[in-house]
Amino acid sequence: MSCLTNEMPVANPDMFQGPLGKMVEELDKYTEGSMVGVLVTFLSGFSAAVGSLPGVGTGKGSMPLSFWPVLVGPTGVGRKGTATGIAMKVIESGLESFFQNNVSYNLPATGLGFANELAERAIRGVSSPMLFISEEMDEFIANAKRDTKIGGYLRKAWDGSTIGHRTSQVDLQIHKPHVAIVGHVQPKNWGAISGSRDATGGTYNRFFPVWVLQSKKLPVFASANPDKVIERLGHRFRSMVNFAQEVTDLNVPMAVAKIFETRHREICDAMTTGNEQLGQYTERAMAYMIRLAGLYALADKRTELTVGDFDAALALITYMVETVTYTLPEVEASGNEIPARILAFIQGAGPEGVTSTEVARKFQRVRAAEVRAITDASEFVTTSKLRSEGGRPATLFTWIEEAVEESAVAVELDQLVAA
Repeated sequence: MSCLTNEMPVANPDMFQGPLGKMVEELDKYTEGSMVGVLVTFLSGFSAAVGSLPGVGTGKGSMPLSFWPVLVGPTGVGRKGTATGIAMKVIESGLESFFQNNVSYNLPATGLGFANELAERAIRGVSSPMLFISEEMDEFIANAKRDTKIGGYLRKAWDGSTIGHRTSQVDLQIHKPHVAIVGHVQPKNWGAISGSRDATGGTYNRFFPVWVLQSKKLPVFASANPDKVIERLGHRFRSMVNFAQEVTDLNVPMAVAKIFETRHREICDAMTTGNEQLGQYTERAMAYMIRLAGLYALADKRTELTVGDFDAALALITYMVETVTYTLPEVEASGNEIPARILAFIQGAGPEGVTSTEVARKFQRVRAAEVRAITDASEFVTTSKLRSEGGRPATLFTWIEEAVEESAVAVELDQLVAA
């Protein structure tokens, strides 16, 4: 049985930037559901509705955008259904046909059942986009352990690879599956996945757990009616989807890619590597950061990703990692990401830099000596003393972009020599 040990996850406001975040904020006064729960439901529904064409271009090909969040929270006070429910009302209002034909409130726990769901909606063997809402994912986890096929089919669906199911009675081939999933699960049952072969085999690290809890109590008889807001947001959501469905490729400008490598990737790697127990649940964190950044860009009707998109995605990745360490008793946060976070904070301040006081305020549990050791070890940070009118003078930390560029050139030269 899972016991909650580490600190409860705290949502970084960065995750609520952009049009989808604004929609969550507009709905918040009408629901007791967690804002994070509403947000990830929107992101998952959006990832399904846009279809399989949009993808983020990387050196290894185009990254698909499907998103599989799982709302983890206690029965009743978790308000999982409340959070998903209000987001789905907006999606239904804006995309009635999609809601009727491409949304299923049953995630099959067998390979045949899953393949059949996709095959029934396929056109000439090519899968139509699907959004599965699994409000009883506790049962799915238990039942899926008894089937040898479902794990493999889910992994193929996450990658967009062909799913084939052949028996003496059926021969199903589903090409280009595009599947999004929203699951609801109790903490103790999410913790039970640690005993399954799919925890390390790769199925469950494709799911994206987020902690949810009742955000507030609304009056039973005097609450405001959200119908007009839902209708208005439905139109807005449809407009986002219409734009995204015309897009085939999303790209990352070189300047953004450089910041991604030195900031977002460093933090993500530090959070999710070097800890075997945590790593088995967060192995897909980097891929998800790229997928989520792509969704934030598309929702804003852009085909180029920005640093802000990656900031929002990283905020969600961080929340996911905190959810894992909070809900799974055998997993403990290593703290390895702290140096990367401090350096990213300094880098994000730009040429004006940040003071040691600002760093201490941001990272209250990190001692000044540890901060200084981190900055002294970085070739990208310079330090200088500020004037003081009394007391100990503060230190100014400044990020040097030129050092990043020189480092990148050196790497490129090393690669050329090696070739």
